[in-house]
Amino acid sequence: MRHKMNKSERRIWNNKIRRQRERKRHIFLSACTLFLIIVLSLTASSFLSHAKTNKKMPCKYYKSIMIEEGDTLWSIALDNISPESGNIAISAYIKEIMKMNGLQNDRITAGMYLVIPYFSDDGF
Repeated sequence: MRHKMNKSERRIWNNKIRRQRERKRHIFLSACTLFLIIVLSLTASSFLSHAKTNKKMPCKYYKSIMIEEGDTLWSIALDNISPESGNIAISAYIKEIMKMNGLQNDRITAGMYLVIPYFSDDGF
């Protein structure tokens, strides 16, 4: 058998129900806020990572130069290495020039032609 509630019991019961509803609403709003923060964070990180990958990558090109009096492999390397080359050391750049041109040593003479690699971000 059901017990009849007086006014005080009804008020207590209604307050309990109201608090439960408020707690559920608070949990729901907190969950929605957390979900929104996660979605916005993922979207922002996606845009940022896409922006980073959109940078132009330097392309490697080759050119032929004629050796002039007084030129050395070192001076040629210094004249042709650029910031787009990355952190390549001058000695590594000289070794690449020597290998590309079939040089056994660093002796070059005026009038010779050398193929020189260079980097540019004008590429694709």
